Amino acid sequence: MEVKNIINLMILDASGSMESIYNQALSGVNETIQTIRMSQKDHPELQQCLTLVSFNSGKDYLNVKYSATPIDEVKEITREDYIACGCTALYDAMGEMISELKRKMTPEDRVLVTVITDGYENASIHWSGPQIKSLVEELRHHGWTFTYIGANQDVEAVAGSMGIRNTLAFEETEEETAKMFKKDRSARKFFLDRMADLRMMGFKCLEEEDDYFEEDKK
Repeated sequence: MEVKNIINLMILDASGSMESIYNQALSGVNETIQTIRMSQKDHPELQQCLTLVSFNSGKDYLNVKYSATPIDEVKEITREDYIACGCTALYDAMGEMISELKRKMTPEDRVLVTVITDGYENASIHWSGPQIKSLVEELRHHGWTFTYIGANQDVEAVAGSMGIRNTLAFEETEEETAKMFKKDRSARKFFLDRMADLRMMGFKCLEEEDDYFEEDKK
């Protein structure tokens, strides 16, 4: 089975606590968009798409900026697109966006999910931790790759409770947040290059990347 589309799903915390690293988060997302755009140029045989959502809490907790949009149609986000306030409805954001993307995918598509948050879940209403874990584990068996990037928490324990094995911890400072985004971009480039190499190798393209952040694989 030949991989045709790569869907980059980014789920970004927009709770009030993100204000302390707001500028780095905004620029980091835009630099990630540039990385995906460059991959499209390097590997035109693969269509790179972006689903980008930020989340907080309350009635309008989800802000979906792009939904499986071809990267050539994506513009960099502005301060009007990313507003930090409220609490952290992490499970609801993950459950809603992952389920929506699941309904749109074809067997030939490959999905990379990136969750970035600076705190613990504290405001979800519709989804629970066990439900998220069940969904993640189901989709990992279909070749989806999940990564969890967090601050102010035991990242491995939190991610593990949701069935996610690829983790990255960062300190909530301007310098360390910038380093985190840089490392994620490096890992993403390697991942996207590898998908281009493996696109004609059938079932091997359905194995989840479980060493996403490992430096020694590069």
